[in-house]
Amino acid sequence: MTDFWLPHLAFTLLAFLVLSPLGRSRPLQAVKLFTCLLLSLVPMQGISLALQLRTYIGDLSIASLVLLGWATLSRFGLPPVGSRDRLASLALFAGLAVLLYPAALGMSYADPYQLGFEPRPMLLVLGLLCAVLIIQRSWLGALALVLATLAFALRLGASENYWDYLIDPYLALYSLGALLIAALRWLLNRPTRNLA
Repeated sequence: MTDFWLPHLAFTLLAFLVLSPLGRSRPLQAVKLFTCLLLSLVPMQGISLALQLRTYIGDLSIASLVLLGWATLSRFGLPPVGSRDRLASLALFAGLAVLLYPAALGMSYADPYQLGFEPRPMLLVLGLLCAVLIIQRSWLGALALVLATLAFALRLGASENYWDYLIDPYLALYSLGALLIAALRWLLNRPTRNLA
């Protein structure tokens, strides 16, 4: 059953966020969201558009769906994420990407992906990180961790590996790219001291 609704949720949120700048009233946003949901069910070559998209991009992680969901709800009046919360969330997912993907690309002999099959040590470390995020009031990253862990515990996705609930290549690229852009902006806007 989850193999059915997760791709449809991903398609709906992605399509809505692409269309959301067109008309900003809440009733129109609700119509667009419902239309995107119906569009995800439209059959094409024997399978729905959502499953067609899944064949090209794979499954998104639960953390990605949380971020997409937050962006969608912000179109309906949910307060946007503060810059500190956003940076903490980006740093969290960029850190996870740096841990996982070099090994996945064959750049390391370590295999952190294997830890995701028996993730007790990961759960402990990420639980502590989640507590730190909550103390710092970085709600978005904490929410993404909690929901990804809950989805893994309930086996809501197709994967048996905890990493697949936490991060995907798109979230990794987005996090690393956004952190790089934020660092460049900070460097360019940093006040320079006049030594003369």
